[in-house]
Amino acid sequence: MTLPRILIAALIVCLGALGLLLMAAPDSPDRASKSPVADSSVPIGGPFALVSHQGDPVTDTDFRGRYLLIYFGYSYCPDVCPTELAKMTRALDVLEAKGLDLDPIQPLFISVDPERDTVAQMAQYVTMFHPRLIGLTGTPEQVQEAKDAYRIYSVKSGDVDSDQYLVDHASMILLMDQNNQFMDFFSSRESADEIAATLAPLLPPQSANAS
Repeated sequence: MTLPRILIAALIVCLGALGLLLMAAPDSPDRASKSPVADSSVPIGGPFALVSHQGDPVTDTDFRGRYLLIYFGYSYCPDVCPTELAKMTRALDVLEAKGLDLDPIQPLFISVDPERDTVAQMAQYVTMFHPRLIGLTGTPEQVQEAKDAYRIYSVKSGDVDSDQYLVDHASMILLMDQNNQFMDFFSSRESADEIAATLAPLLPPQSANAS
């Protein structure tokens, strides 16, 4: 990863941590002290325990040995989330068309809206995207732990007292290595082809007997 991208990634970490600090501040003074330190030494990625769109318990250790493409969003998102997930799908389709094996990489969609993103809702939503995509949700506490681990900021907006609220959230596709360590990220400015070009060297060719 080039120096400019490292600096941008560090800035995203700082902004995400700052968002968490601001969210914690109104409740109590000691909550802020438990928030991540807003500097580039804060790692991106960590343990999580969620539930898949098939209803199975899932932890980060279930994906050891695979690269992860992770997008945090929510199924009721009107525009950004489906756009980014569709871009992820196109990138994976490009790689398949090039004859590369997708087995070493696992795309994940982690909800930031656990109140509405039930297992059934996620199961329906992920069918619109790549068949390898796994949707993950959980209790509010489980989702918050995952957000904290990956330094993702989100907050409800609009009519928060109804079920028609929106969720403002950080929007980027994270690339994690086979040990769940941060490798790179893709912003909304990067195309599916650019994502595919970054992923291609990580993937082997499809075997001759692959279906």
